[in-house]
Amino acid sequence: MVDTISIAGRKVGLGAPCFVIAEIGINHGGDEKLCEKLIIAAAEAGADAVKLQTVTPDESYHPDTDSHRLFKGATLSREANARMVAAAKKAGVILFSTPGDPTALELLLELGMPAIKISSGLLTNLPLIEMAAAGGEPLIMSTGMARANEVQEAVAAARGAGCREMALLQCTSLYPAPAATLNLKAMAALAKIGDCPVGYSDHHDGHLAVLAAVAAGAKLIEKHFTFDASAPGADHAISIEPAEFSQMVRAIREIEAMLGTSEKAPVEAEIPLREGRHRRLVAARDLAPGTSVTPDDLYLMRLPADRAALPARRYHEVIGKRTTRAVPRLSGLTAAAIEGMT
Repeated sequence: MVDTISIAGRKVGLGAPCFVIAEIGINHGGDEKLCEKLIIAAAEAGADAVKLQTVTPDESYHPDTDSHRLFKGATLSREANARMVAAAKKAGVILFSTPGDPTALELLLELGMPAIKISSGLLTNLPLIEMAAAGGEPLIMSTGMARANEVQEAVAAARGAGCREMALLQCTSLYPAPAATLNLKAMAALAKIGDCPVGYSDHHDGHLAVLAAVAAGAKLIEKHFTFDASAPGADHAISIEPAEFSQMVRAIREIEAMLGTSEKAPVEAEIPLREGRHRRLVAARDLAPGTSVTPDDLYLMRLPADRAALPARRYHEVIGKRTTRAVPRLSGLTAAAIEGMT
């Protein structure tokens, strides 16, 4: 499996911190100044990246669709997009976008955006996926509404067009998405299909589902971001504001610390506690030299940490053996006090 990819020099995947994307989309409403403020706020809230949506409305949507009406008034010019790239660089956050059509894709590649996002609604747009893959940048593909075979087709199209770095996101394309629809376990299936890092694009209220996804193994998180979740528009309603986004990022980092590694071992701070807390073999009565040890002769007891004694797990090795010296009651039995033991 391809465990990691690189986005703008940032390692994403196994062994790397979760890559947190603030999805601004078109929450800027076509206002360049607002978009810049959102980018800066996302960076300050701890986002690793910010994502926009870049669309040529007359090319992407039929005039009779709500999407055409929505995007017609919420597009940024070519020059404004270039300024957003500069603003993101200054803010220290990675900026990329979802291209809705070939014209938009061409713009993103011209601007040097370091990744291309394929939204759930574009997952079956194999020609656009192939064009994006041919651009050479990593692809992040959301899988809302998709069947497994459609994800396989999208992955095959991307790989066939030269995509070497890819990530797949579990997503439910409902606004908002109820808890029972999120299917976070599907990330494991996506990892097998894509042979790549996987994550989660969230449309659930709040950020609880994001934390569950991180605990379940998500290496990328995408969460909608706004200044006002009560503003008109479907995306605002499922977005979170800067204070909650910052809280979410802090919680993600805390969960990552909790998850640790796959190795089972005591942490460094536990090691000095072992002798004082594990049960050890202690004489239940005074034992004279040459005593054949029986179960009645032993306690499995917690001793002060600085006193020597065999661990309780060596109980069966001691039973039936003779003592080589006197062992006073409530003293620890050591290997030196039992014949044939080391």
